[in-house]
Amino acid sequence: MKKKILVVFLATMIIAGLTACGEKDGSSATNSGSAVDQESTDSNEDGADEESAKTSSSEEPVTFQFVQAQPEYQTAAQKLIQTYMEEHPNVTIELITNNDNLKTDLQVGNIPEIFYTEGYGNLKEYTDYITDLSDQDWVENILDNSLDAVTMDGKVYGFPTTLAGEGIVYNKKLFKEKGWEVPLTFSELQALCDEMVAAGITPFVNEFGDDWLLGQLLSGGGYTYIPDTQEFTDKLYAGEVTFADNEQMKGLFNVIDLMLSYGLPDSLSYSWNETCSAFATGQAAMTFEGDWIWSTVEPIDPEIECGMFPVPVSDNPDEAKLLVDTNMVLHIGKGSKEPEAAKEFLNWMATSDTAREVLLQDYQFVPCFEGWEYEGTNQLAASTKEYMSSGKASLWWWQKWPDGFRANAGQELQKYISGDATADETLKAIDVLWGNMAN
Repeated sequence: MKKKILVVFLATMIIAGLTACGEKDGSSATNSGSAVDQESTDSNEDGADEESAKTSSSEEPVTFQFVQAQPEYQTAAQKLIQTYMEEHPNVTIELITNNDNLKTDLQVGNIPEIFYTEGYGNLKEYTDYITDLSDQDWVENILDNSLDAVTMDGKVYGFPTTLAGEGIVYNKKLFKEKGWEVPLTFSELQALCDEMVAAGITPFVNEFGDDWLLGQLLSGGGYTYIPDTQEFTDKLYAGEVTFADNEQMKGLFNVIDLMLSYGLPDSLSYSWNETCSAFATGQAAMTFEGDWIWSTVEPIDPEIECGMFPVPVSDNPDEAKLLVDTNMVLHIGKGSKEPEAAKEFLNWMATSDTAREVLLQDYQFVPCFEGWEYEGTNQLAASTKEYMSSGKASLWWWQKWPDGFRANAGQELQKYISGDATADETLKAIDVLWGNMAN
């Protein structure tokens, strides 16, 4: 879900509560206090080709834009901005909560000071619009497992915000009550589903109405288990291998078939909101999703206990790995009006104790910087940390795919789920899609 509003939060405003449900669904947001609604952004007019010398430490008023569209972070983003503006009274930060037209805005010169991508291959997609940040002091504190996500050609172009995990989210309380163990193999998962059905419990609610989520299952249920995944990825770009001829990708459909067989009916009607609601209210015991749904699930049932485990795709328990990677990379817009003030904001995020408190306790980030420790209450993020610490984590990989491929591949998987294509036809269609988007 992406909120369809742009709100300018002034330093004197009273932060209102904001409920956000769903990542890709539409929703509404209400705000109280002093605010100005805008329908368009003209951040780059009047001197867009010059870097402004105005900074947050000067007395001269300065305004810049911060794109933050993820619903799970909206309330935290408001608090972060409010905290900064209270410490820097000459600064006004415009929070943009809809990035649907980001590429178009960039191309026509409406460049926000701070926007985000998923890093990795996106850096090349946005190379004309992102600023080299290699000289910033906080760069030396980026954790090694996040550095690759923000680096291109040996230079750092982004600020990594959090590490996030994705796998099968499960009702931990229910598992305890029934004496069920987390399955480590595909056979164990199937046996567990049979036990659940025998107990009158539906195993899965499937968020298959969201193409982006299915694109991520393409990775978590198959792609990430390809031996030497980086080599396979390189060969895909070179046109030397295909999805259709890969055994792990063929095996993906075993996972999808199991989820469909043991899931609530009409999976294609379930998007973020419906899935989180069904899981949180006990309509199903498991769902494939990420630790970011905690902020949606927990308010529905504050007493819920849940965890997360990898998608088991084989009967080798050592193969199962949770998908863990850097989620949301912030960039300074090249050609924006106030890049120096925006850099100071990022520096404040990296070094200020008050910023760290918001990032760790309100955003509940799993830190990407040395010396930071996770302080949140997100039970799913705790699972992410656990698998990271045990060395049982793998890259997401979809961030290394062509921009837009994940969602488009998810749409091809939806055709399989609806019965309009076979597994072989689906993989061949995904190959055609790759060929069109990778070149």
